[in-house]
Amino acid sequence: MKLLKSLAAVIGLCMLVLPCVGCGRKVTEASSLASVIMPDGAPAYYEYLGSIDYSTPVAALVWEQVDGEDEGVNGIQYREVTDFNAITSQTDIPVCLYFYSSSARGSQNLSAGVEDLAQTLAGRVLFIAVDGVEADAVSTAYQVGGYPEFILLNDNARISTFSGIEYEEWNIDDVTQWITDNGYEPDLTMLMR
Repeated sequence: MKLLKSLAAVIGLCMLVLPCVGCGRKVTEASSLASVIMPDGAPAYYEYLGSIDYSTPVAALVWEQVDGEDEGVNGIQYREVTDFNAITSQTDIPVCLYFYSSSARGSQNLSAGVEDLAQTLAGRVLFIAVDGVEADAVSTAYQVGGYPEFILLNDNARISTFSGIEYEEWNIDDVTQWITDNGYEPDLTMLMR
């Protein structure tokens, strides 16, 4: 029994000093992760987000103060999602999963439009960009048929899907209409901020 308690203590200590899964930084105390990533007044779902990381395969697009800029200068930041199941199950706001392939031509143009959508729906819909090739387990779990694909979730229940492969031609305006039809009209004045 003593051996089991000692082993449990060692494992617990290792969990605190090992790198966070996918975030590449060490955490020496449990509370320090939250203090690193929780901006003042941040929504509760921030507890499932890590550092700003534009190369992570699963990132939340959040509207927040841009580091190094004057106070009040906000922009869309890509924050690593550290607990995908928890963030898609939270009930604060709906989640829109944006599945894309980083190797597909034109991804950057579409991503710019998705960033605009995330900005105009900030605080009402949380956009999560998922590189479906790199995060294939997530794509498989959501049965993504092709890229790009958008899935609107509320409390991890699928509300609606916009699948680009179902259209011969479409653009970000069609995605905007789809999300508006689902009850989330973008605030276009946010684009002027």
